[in-house]
Amino acid sequence: MFWLGLVLVACGVFLLVYGGLLFRFALAVGGFVLGFSLASWLLAGQPDTIRLLISFVTGGVLAVVAYALVRMALYIAGGILGAVLVLLVMSFLPFSMPSFVNVILVIVGAGVVGFFGRRLGDWVVILATTLLGGYAVLAGLTRMFPAMMGVDAAYSSAQVPVTTPAIVIFLTVFAIGALAQFQIRRIRGRYVNM
Repeated sequence: MFWLGLVLVACGVFLLVYGGLLFRFALAVGGFVLGFSLASWLLAGQPDTIRLLISFVTGGVLAVVAYALVRMALYIAGGILGAVLVLLVMSFLPFSMPSFVNVILVIVGAGVVGFFGRRLGDWVVILATTLLGGYAVLAGLTRMFPAMMGVDAAYSSAQVPVTTPAIVIFLTVFAIGALAQFQIRRIRGRYVNM
């Protein structure tokens, strides 16, 4: 599904570039990416039409909820950061667990890091949006070019593929996004505080 990969890459680029500046919209895009990826992963055994429909609805619901809860932005950013970190750690584990255990671990990771999100301050915004942006770009590229990423065409996991091209692309995109957002925040702070 090339077009679906294109949507995920576009969401990832938006998060990487505008994650700190348009944070309310970045929360909505982040909620969509997480909801879509997790629902698509859990419904991998279903027909494509049902899986896509439920995944889009789940992503849309999480996008609306994240957009509406902007007052809790740092907690939500911490939750997003925790969920993506758990997905990344699970990707590198040498064994696989049942889907319901993976979902429970993602929810626990989101809850724990989300609880401490306010204590992390503005850094949680940069880390959450760049990490999720890199994840979305990698998920999109995996759907668009599965052979290039070293997976088969039926790969539908929410975990990142642990292949050399995937890891190199993820780390490169994450580093560029984090540096760009840090520079944008620094420049914006310098001119706003004059």
